[in-house]
Amino acid sequence: MMSELRIVAGVSALALVVGVVLWSRWQEQRQQRLARDLIPTSVHDPLLDEVSEVAVRDEPKLGTIPASADQGSMSLAQAPDLRFEYDVVVRGPFTGNDVRQAIHQSRLMTQGLRWVGQHQGQWADVTAQGAVNFEQCHALLPLVSRAGRISEARLVLFADEMRALASRLGATIEPGDVGQAMERAQELDRFCEQVDIIVGINVHFTPIKSPLGSRLLKYLTQEGMALGEDGVCHARATDGEDRFTLVRQDGAPFLPLNLDHEPINAVTLLLEVVRVPDPVAVFREMFAVAERLALVLEGEVVDDQGERLGVRQCTTIEKQLAQVMGTLEVQGIPSGSTLARRFFS
Repeated sequence: MMSELRIVAGVSALALVVGVVLWSRWQEQRQQRLARDLIPTSVHDPLLDEVSEVAVRDEPKLGTIPASADQGSMSLAQAPDLRFEYDVVVRGPFTGNDVRQAIHQSRLMTQGLRWVGQHQGQWADVTAQGAVNFEQCHALLPLVSRAGRISEARLVLFADEMRALASRLGATIEPGDVGQAMERAQELDRFCEQVDIIVGINVHFTPIKSPLGSRLLKYLTQEGMALGEDGVCHARATDGEDRFTLVRQDGAPFLPLNLDHEPINAVTLLLEVVRVPDPVAVFREMFAVAERLALVLEGEVVDDQGERLGVRQCTTIEKQLAQVMGTLEVQGIPSGSTLARRFFS
């Protein structure tokens, strides 16, 4: 009898262990699926907000696309700026729909590319104008981005791609000088390294008093911040662009599955200086939010070295931000402008 009881007890214990392991694995897979859903993997180019969906497709498929209907409104665009862009002139005539169709049918790498032309004395997005006739248009590729300066091989390939596309249009091209473009790209790249600054303010909580994620996010909602699908909290301007963001200092996203039972030990508020119109004002706003967050949830505002961050240190930072703004203005890339967002994407 004792032997049978031992066997039954052993089998029960083994089943319990197996059940726990299977339950843990199921929970882990569920959380991984949720994390993948919250953190998008598709590439989006915020520089091309003015360019049509067809123009930013990474891998266009062959076939036909619906023509863009003219609604009597002009989709305005910035004029070509050879200080910052490599220009290939495509000489027509052709319509905006012709260009859209040629892009769609080619294997053109269009990420970061702008198509602009003049119509009735105004610069317009060619791909958004439908049946409007153009004598020529400009295919413009940015010379730098946060990934670095464009390569000479990419410029040469781009010119070849434009020749193939022009043949579909029955057009000709006039490519820019690659050597001059590379010189400008090198200068811009050095400049961008100097001004591409991200300012962080940390709020640390003591282990005993660390707030749960749900409590933290409830307070951030009162501050006008919202949790995005990327697992990051965003303070956005009226145009939808980020003023600043808040992340967990350990780099993990805020996941709804964990908010009610996972304490948050530290968070970091981040400001991308070149992407906001008034970095000094936004920094002051961000510091005020950090101070209130620390007061309400019993934390401490510190810098990257863990030292207390106060008004005196913030005044020094504000002076540095003002200098960066001045440097950007001199170079013709105002902080927070469309051009700045294009470069620092």
